Amino acid sequence: MKTYDILFKKKPKPETKVGMFFVYIAFALSLCVFGASAWFSSYAKGVYFSSKPNFDKQRQKIQDEILNLLLQENALTDVDRVRLINKELGLVEHTIDPIDLQDR
Repeated sequence: MKTYDILFKKKPKPETKVGMFFVYIAFALSLCVFGASAWFSSYAKGVYFSSKPNFDKQRQKIQDEILNLLLQENALTDVDRVRLINKELGLVEHTIDPIDLQDR
């Protein structure tokens, strides 16, 4: 009779309420962590996108300044190049007579 009682006797159910309480706490904590990470990532994106137009304006301004400087440099080098070519071809006439320096 003892083995029958051991094998087929109704066993008391374990306390599932306490175990499920810890499961719910773990689930709630994981949801909080997920929500916080999503909020922080969206906050960082919002900060980046709100400051992006300012960066674009500054970048455009700097690029315009660089292009203006390149145009000025090209204009100056073009003038020097034309003067050099004219001198090489003998197309430039002097307005005054050249001064010959004497050796000492």
